[in-house]
Amino acid sequence: MTTSRWMVGGAALLAALLVAACGGGGDSDGYGAIAVSNSTGRVAIASEALTQSIANDEARDECDAGDCTVVLQFEECGAISSARTSGGAFVYGVAAGGTAFDAQTAANNACTAKGGVGCATIPNLPARCN
Repeated sequence: MTTSRWMVGGAALLAALLVAACGGGGDSDGYGAIAVSNSTGRVAIASEALTQSIANDEARDECDAGDCTVVLQFEECGAISSARTSGGAFVYGVAAGGTAFDAQTAANNACTAKGGVGCATIPNLPARCN
């Protein structure tokens, strides 16, 4: 029994050390960015990058269009929301926040302020946190 208890305790300690080494379980100092292509409507969010420059490059690369532009840089959480106006134009809102919920709520509000009707999270592109 002593051997198994040490093995379980050792495995838990090893797991905790790995989580700490990978930046899990606490505040992160990462950077994030959201990029948008106005010509294609493509959007990408990058998070947990080592520098803001890397986050910007990752977001533009993931957006994968020639005119992808970084529209938001964030250190905590970032989100984008989109909708159509009553006239049919595509609009979006972006925002940063202390939590994913706060960022998404602020992005929805920013989209609505631009005339978006029914602004919501873009499918498969939820708010991201560092």
